[in-house]
Amino acid sequence: MCTVIVGFDPGADTPLVIAALRDEMSSRPWDPPAHHWPDQPALVGGRDRLAGGTWLAVNPERPRMSALLNGWPWDGRMPWDGVYPASRGDLPLHALTHSVRDPLRGEDPTRYAPFHLLDADAHRAGLYSWDGRCVDTRPLPVGVSIVVNTGLDPQDPRAVRHTPEFERTRPDPGELADVYGIKEVWGEWPRLITEAANEAPRSAGPDESGDPSGLIARADLGDGRVWATGSVTLLALDRETVRYAFTDDPADADAWRMVEL
Repeated sequence: MCTVIVGFDPGADTPLVIAALRDEMSSRPWDPPAHHWPDQPALVGGRDRLAGGTWLAVNPERPRMSALLNGWPWDGRMPWDGVYPASRGDLPLHALTHSVRDPLRGEDPTRYAPFHLLDADAHRAGLYSWDGRCVDTRPLPVGVSIVVNTGLDPQDPRAVRHTPEFERTRPDPGELADVYGIKEVWGEWPRLITEAANEAPRSAGPDESGDPSGLIARADLGDGRVWATGSVTLLALDRETVRYAFTDDPADADAWRMVEL
């Protein structure tokens, strides 16, 4: 995961709305959102076939979500440098296992490459960041925040460009249990994502022609390797209800589908 847009307001009718964009190597195999983990049957999320974990999961029985973003090492190394004994994709599953609001409870962060872990429900939203040296924990403010690979970074070009529009159009269904359609739940947010997918992409490859403020990533790394935004997740949570939508083609406004929980 490389960009998570979070609308958090515990006083709203729908306190938590999420748009989470997953950037990954296009060749890395994955399964779409479902109940993939028999030892944690309540959890729903996409599954990384290589390591078995996830980039985002939700517990609809106790409405709460957790999402993972790769982080940057404190010493300036590249994020993909180094070998680590544990997969970061285990962290969202671990976070949702415990009712205690400590998503890193019992975990040794040195086993993982740097990460940012979002843990949120209708009451609170927190970001837990590990840079390879120390853990930083901070609450997300009320309003709309954009979390990127440098964490809560309001100077990131994506945050500067997109926060005002996502904040202006922040959806807030009055009775979440009574609405189900994509537009009925998330309003203008799917349109904003589709528009972003049809604009110049963000690039982190050798071609520096990309737009660093782009929400959608695409970089041709050569030899058939492509790093890109492969899917987008939409979530909406109140104290009793979860709504979940997903697309693996964000440029197509008709490709969104609701996920059965």
